[in-house]
Amino acid sequence: MATLLQTLLLRTLSPEADPVLYVYIETVLPAMEREFGLIPALGGSEEAHFHLLRRRGNKYAAENSKRYASRSDQSLLVHVLNALLTAWNLLPFLSSTFELSDDEKRLLCLGLTLHDYNKWCQGEEEDSPIACEVAEILELCQTLGERLNFDGFWAEWREYLTEIAYLAQNTQGKVGTNLPKANWGSFKILDTRRLDSPLRWLLAFGDVAVHLSDPSDIAMKTGGDRLREHLRFLGIRRKLVYHRLRNCTGLLTNGIHNAVMHFARELDWQPILFFAQGVVYLAPQGAGVPDRLELQEFLWEQVSNRLATSMLRGEVGFKRDGKGLKVAPQTLELFSPAQLIRNLPGVVQSYVGNAKSPATPKRLEKLELSSTEREFLAKGADLRADRIAEFIFLAQKEFFGDKPEFITWMLETLGVQTAITSEQTQLQSGGVNWGWYHAAAYYVASNATLDLEEISEKLQEFAEQLATWAEENNFFPEHRSPTHDIFFNYLTQYLEVQGWEQQEQSFQLELAGYVGAKTKTARQPICSLSSGEFASEDQMDSVVLFKPQQYSNKNPLGGRQIKRGISKIWSLEMLLRQALWSAPAGKLEEQQPIFLYIFPAYVYSPQVAAAVRLLVNDLKRVNLWEVRKHWLENGMDAQALRSFPWLVGDKNDSGNSAPSRYSGEDLPFMAMNYTTTRGKTITDAWVEPAFLTLVLPLLLGVKVVATSSQIPLYESDNDFCESVKLDGPADFWALLRLPTSLHLQDWIGGRVQNLAEGLNRLMVAYCLHLDSRSAPPDARWRALNGSVREMTTNVLNIFSLAEEGLRRDGSKRDATVEEINRYWKYAQLWAEGDSDMQNKLKITKRLVDEYRQFYRASANESSHTVLLPFSKALEHILSVPNDWDDEEIIVQGAGQLQAALDRQEVYKRPLMLDKEIPFEIRRMKEFEAIQTFMTTCVIDLFGQMCKGDRALLQEHRNRLKSGVEFAYRQLALQEKQAKANQKSGEQS
Repeated sequence: MATLLQTLLLRTLSPEADPVLYVYIETVLPAMEREFGLIPALGGSEEAHFHLLRRRGNKYAAENSKRYASRSDQSLLVHVLNALLTAWNLLPFLSSTFELSDDEKRLLCLGLTLHDYNKWCQGEEEDSPIACEVAEILELCQTLGERLNFDGFWAEWREYLTEIAYLAQNTQGKVGTNLPKANWGSFKILDTRRLDSPLRWLLAFGDVAVHLSDPSDIAMKTGGDRLREHLRFLGIRRKLVYHRLRNCTGLLTNGIHNAVMHFARELDWQPILFFAQGVVYLAPQGAGVPDRLELQEFLWEQVSNRLATSMLRGEVGFKRDGKGLKVAPQTLELFSPAQLIRNLPGVVQSYVGNAKSPATPKRLEKLELSSTEREFLAKGADLRADRIAEFIFLAQKEFFGDKPEFITWMLETLGVQTAITSEQTQLQSGGVNWGWYHAAAYYVASNATLDLEEISEKLQEFAEQLATWAEENNFFPEHRSPTHDIFFNYLTQYLEVQGWEQQEQSFQLELAGYVGAKTKTARQPICSLSSGEFASEDQMDSVVLFKPQQYSNKNPLGGRQIKRGISKIWSLEMLLRQALWSAPAGKLEEQQPIFLYIFPAYVYSPQVAAAVRLLVNDLKRVNLWEVRKHWLENGMDAQALRSFPWLVGDKNDSGNSAPSRYSGEDLPFMAMNYTTTRGKTITDAWVEPAFLTLVLPLLLGVKVVATSSQIPLYESDNDFCESVKLDGPADFWALLRLPTSLHLQDWIGGRVQNLAEGLNRLMVAYCLHLDSRSAPPDARWRALNGSVREMTTNVLNIFSLAEEGLRRDGSKRDATVEEINRYWKYAQLWAEGDSDMQNKLKITKRLVDEYRQFYRASANESSHTVLLPFSKALEHILSVPNDWDDEEIIVQGAGQLQAALDRQEVYKRPLMLDKEIPFEIRRMKEFEAIQTFMTTCVIDLFGQMCKGDRALLQEHRNRLKSGVEFAYRQLALQEKQAKANQKSGEQS
């Protein structure tokens, strides 16, 4: 079954892509995910790396691990894949002399795949061969090739093993190279010079590129010099240029990045490396620098056009309340008055749809009218009049004010000037104009045959005539767009394009604004979502996604009211989220969204960036019931989740489609996703995002931050080193004993654990909860905290919870073979790395092993029958006087247990069945076995596990019995299966 990463790449590759690359992704990539996915390539946890180095006897472990921890996580899988794709993207720029044959393309793929074999050795805790040990390198490359399915990719790869190993060893071109070809023996390739030029330079370019962490590195660090050197060796007459945005809001900054790319495409700049903050391009040698103002105008046009489409459809930028339709300031700034009026009928039609409860009759009730007038107007007091009145009222309020010319023109256009005076149209109370409802109702009553569709057509005619009339008479106010000016200022401060002169930073202005806002006479509040660089303003409910004033501090007692708003930059961000996410203004917060900010681990190749875009757009709502089923069917292995159907349209797709987060063409630099819940608790809100935050780095090698904050916590992946960040998760996360920041490998619980082990731990908690405390289809996640707390308190509670699930339907049923094995596997996974938990499981198994020596009931018997010896032993220990020593308890308990066994059927006493052995000997052996069992109960169970505390033993009594019962049934079923297999073998 295809993996998620494989599926994303194959779906997004161009149909004209080289077949060699297709076959590589189909054959080698899945194996590479399994082998390389959890091995750090560049950086990671200092403590984990220190212990791994010390275990291998590295005397510089402390120094090396500190240097290692200064670099961010990047898995070997992502390192190799991005390096390969980056090198591959240079092929179209090669001259005919350096053009690669199909076999050379395969050598490029396999050489880059193995170029960091030493890191795989470190992951396996093995010593890697040094450069001069050619035979060992060849052997290692062959072993890795077999494990990575090179056979499926290229049947003849073993014939080229020397070439593959040579390229892998000499990719870096510095430390650890072995360049003399005489050292490597014979080669299959005829012209061995091709191994160095172009193949080795292509590999080196890809390897250096994926070490970069910022677009400006090509100009500021030596890595850029090395890349330019490799381009020169390859004969590629292009230069490296970059653009960078030193800020990250989410959709707005992603839109800016994509717009810069579109602009750069006209200049023949080809993007080759994607970062969270920008792009590195290959540009023609003679390419000039884009004009700053021209690019800024283009960016404004792109961003405003995206919003304009949604605004004109009435999706964002407007609000309707009890006082009628209102327009957001941003909408007034994006459109000229004439544009807005001409498009207003469609907006009115979108928002004004209260046919069952129209506003016109309520407005007319407040007017002094005769009974004859009321009877006449009743014919038009419906939704048709509402739409006309709200159109006129909004146009007057925003563009014409009290101009008598507008009122006169409007009455004449409606043809009601003889029945309604100008003064009557301006009657209002509480901000609601009643007069225009009067005029609209009169117009509709006079044209009662017009239906809603025809009224909409008439309204469009009125809008066209009004806009033309106002333009001809210069009645429109001068159109200004402060948002446009602030957006240009934002770009000037934050957008860098290589070759531009750096503008002075706005720190002084920002500081002055901040200090001024803190004075008692301050009139200008600071933006609640960012710094004080850009002026803040109050926002309509239709702009922000959260509830009004939800982002403000509470007012101090006896002080003035604190008013907070957001800047125009963040207003654009909020409107874009509404437009692209279809998120309800002011109501998203009610759904308790948790935001996932997805960053590249250093860098994306163009193909991986397109794959991440497809993921964010097509990722369906996670059905944890289906995830549980898949995980269990694949042996409780987190790595198996790679083949789960994650995307809409996948085979066996049973999830709900989530709304697209980006347009189909835009690439996500910092991708965003969010989850919502129907539940009311924080636990409900965090269950799905906690899972996604752990699983996405495993599946795709990305870095994920989960938070309830609508603002990205980090500007780029450079700001944090870990692969996983959870900001303020629900309580169950702390109970899982997992840190909120996780590397690919971490030192947790006194051992090195990788991300898959953490995910397995989370899956155990989720699955056991679904097994025991759900009420399908309700997962009852609100009770998850309690489930995890019990599991963490005592591993044997897993069996108590299992029994709770077996009693869930009201009647106790026996666990099936599959359930028994499942719950034991849960317990073993949960206890990994915890010696106390492992010891409890070990003692539980040992108790069962020991009492099965002298007592065996059928696995189908009741719990009372199965647990008879253990129950008797516990009763005895709990009932004897406190001053008895261990020996007395053991002897007396063994005697009581012997007496209880004497009352059982003989077939339950295996040591008494063989009548060829004298009765006295059988009796003695049985008593010895009983005494051994009682010794374990008293010394290990009571003395060590319960610290000799009878109250503690009493507290643990039920969970101990649950664990012992599951262990007994598992052993009994295993023994039964072994006998069946033996019998089957004898018959065959």
